[in-house]
Amino acid sequence: MKNYLKYIISLLILSFLYMIYKLAKFWFKPTGGNEGWIAETGPSELWRLITVGFWKSFFTIYNRMEIINSDLIPTGKNQNFVSVANHESILDGFILACTVWRQQYIMVKKEAFDIPLKGYFLRKVFCFPVNRGKTDTAAIKTALKHLSDGDCLGLFPEGTRNRKGFVSEFKSGAIKLALKKRLPILPLYIGNSHNITPPDTIFPRPAKLTVKFLEIIDTDAELKAGKTEKEICDMLYKRITDAGKEIMGYDVRDPEYLKKNNV
Repeated sequence: MKNYLKYIISLLILSFLYMIYKLAKFWFKPTGGNEGWIAETGPSELWRLITVGFWKSFFTIYNRMEIINSDLIPTGKNQNFVSVANHESILDGFILACTVWRQQYIMVKKEAFDIPLKGYFLRKVFCFPVNRGKTDTAAIKTALKHLSDGDCLGLFPEGTRNRKGFVSEFKSGAIKLALKKRLPILPLYIGNSHNITPPDTIFPRPAKLTVKFLEIIDTDAELKAGKTEKEICDMLYKRITDAGKEIMGYDVRDPEYLKKNNV
């Protein structure tokens, strides 16, 4: 009887360990973070507040984060906008979320959601995926719905990180959403985040972080004045890179951009 009981207990332990293995394999490997019930996970204001509070404290204490011109963030209760920033680090989304204190949806590359656990968390904190390899109509529809609902949107128009501390050329359609809805664009420059997470870094480094907000771009007024999408995009790029030069002390325009535009 005792041996029989031992077999049962051993079988239960093995079954439990196998269940843990299967769960870990699902949650930590790219096995469907963009599919099924995880893809339908809704955002949570509580999750957002806890996450924003944590990262705001972390960056302030550990990276001595300095926020400049935060008074330029629109404060109207019914005034939604599109915030646009340069992109140097995997942490830029959290930097954007905790400095633009308004609740906003942030567009993040689809690959970041592949791992189920990570995909679940990102959706909880108001992020949604975009496929950068093609025109992602689903992501565009999601963004337009949020803007129509009166929500704010956060974008990184370079499309991917520039880990050398430069600002790559903005993709031509990056600000279409703001222009389509004729919403204000809030530009901001995130300075030195590439030194917080350099290649092969496991834990963020205590590099000084500076975030500077710039004058709102009134897209409705600019379009009425006859400005084209490209002209507004160029204006946005110039404002952000001018702020970058002021903060970093060097021309932050990407060398490829300078070469392409014969600057």
